[in-house]
Amino acid sequence: MLADLNTAIRTPLALVQSVYSQDAAPTLDGLEKRVEAAFSGLFSDASALAQLPAITSISTPSTLPPSGSLVRFRAMVQDTGFGSEVYKALGKNGDVLMFGKEEEGGDSDVASDDYSNLKERQAFYVVSVPGETAWVKENLDKTTAESLEASVAALSLSNAEPTAEPTLLANKYPVPSEPHFGCIVKVYGEAADALKTTDVVEFVGVIGETPLSSSFDDLVADSAPPATTPVPALHVILALPAPQPTLVELPTAADELVRLRNELIEYLAGGLGGDVDAAEWLLLALLTRIHTRHPTGMALGSLSLNLALPSSFAATIAPIISSLVPKTTSLNLTIPVLNDIKNRMAPRNRDENLESGALQLSTGTAVLVDMRGIGEGKLEDAGVRNLRHIATTMAQQKLSYEFPYSSFELETDLSFILLSEGKAILPTDCVVYVKPTSGLAVSPPPSAEKLEAFRSFLAKMKASDFTIPPEMSEIIQADFVERRQKSVAGEGMSQEDLLFRMTAARLMALSTGSAALSKQAWLATAELDERRKDAAPPATKTEACKA
Repeated sequence: MLADLNTAIRTPLALVQSVYSQDAAPTLDGLEKRVEAAFSGLFSDASALAQLPAITSISTPSTLPPSGSLVRFRAMVQDTGFGSEVYKALGKNGDVLMFGKEEEGGDSDVASDDYSNLKERQAFYVVSVPGETAWVKENLDKTTAESLEASVAALSLSNAEPTAEPTLLANKYPVPSEPHFGCIVKVYGEAADALKTTDVVEFVGVIGETPLSSSFDDLVADSAPPATTPVPALHVILALPAPQPTLVELPTAADELVRLRNELIEYLAGGLGGDVDAAEWLLLALLTRIHTRHPTGMALGSLSLNLALPSSFAATIAPIISSLVPKTTSLNLTIPVLNDIKNRMAPRNRDENLESGALQLSTGTAVLVDMRGIGEGKLEDAGVRNLRHIATTMAQQKLSYEFPYSSFELETDLSFILLSEGKAILPTDCVVYVKPTSGLAVSPPPSAEKLEAFRSFLAKMKASDFTIPPEMSEIIQADFVERRQKSVAGEGMSQEDLLFRMTAARLMALSTGSAALSKQAWLATAELDERRKDAAPPATKTEACKA
């Protein structure tokens, strides 16, 4: 086993050849599964996987390990439209030409009519995970960062021939201001069937390079390199679930959990001028997760939040959110930014190349939309489309993918927090008018240990299952009827208000560590919601009651 692991790390293609040759009558049928099983057994342990050099967001084509190296890449699927490739899988001397062997210069002299030696693979384009925060990268990659140089140097690949410098495709990353890496992945066997756009996967495979396929030959120079330029390619052997950052254990005592929750709210409030109620709404927004999708298209579990800030108030919640969640990105919107045709919210297919949009993000990403600089001006067609894409994604948790003659929608699961001066022009589920506390002393930042506890708290509560006991259904119904009876001037609770409050109550219960809705959580949510409405300016109270 140890010898096989050493072979897999140093000369993975030799192990592929060994898997093929070990049968008395070697066959290509099912070879992908046999290779996958062999490597899966060797790298089932995290410590073995950690020995592989990792491609990260700061990798470049020039810093990649030599072609033929076994590497891992935690990446998001950006483009599934590269199609299939037919390739020669076996050379005349019984050499297996799969997993990059043919691109490494292996024997490919196979008769063109020998169809038994031809196989098919799928090509995708993947990128480093958009919005992945610094603490997650440190948590997941620190071992590799410390040992990457030694791991690469230890590889016995001195016979790799120098080639032209590979390059990256342009317009493929949703957050171009971030350091990022992208490459083509070539997936063998049935594993390709499970991959979808925005999936995050840990790919383990053989690094190499490939020319752009024929369907990309006509790409113009400003959107892709010339067709003769090699592009980094990863020949996938394993497609593993994305690793999660290591988190600390949470306290089990109820009073300690309440104390931790209160400390987290205090930390969030520090970026909102000390407004504890606004911080509690922010906490609920960070816990959102789609738990049910109805055939009608309604996505339950989402709660988009608009934090309406006083003029000239400098909220500092962006770095606070980044310190707590695994993935977050900011959209700083102005009229010129929205009108710029280069700033797309939705992905667009142009010349058979899917160009990314700012909202092409993986499940669980927190999106901070800052509209305080929107100002006055005229929205052009591009600006209107961009705003519409944001509004639709918030309301329906679906993102449109634009093609020349049509478009289609794919499901998303993103948390939206909007910052604005006054109520935002985009509709949200909840508008909270932030009331900063004057003269509030700046609290010291939490310790590293406390931040780890906050992160664990959010991750665990967000992922928890949840139920509504039958007796709570009766309490909710009775409360709904009572509030409608007490209403005046048409301000009673509507069905839409009830749905919003049930969503908020679910998040409230989860934020207290409960897996079931209780009367206490329902009443606490009602009180928080009533205070939210009372805090709205007089001219907007009616609107706030409906938001």
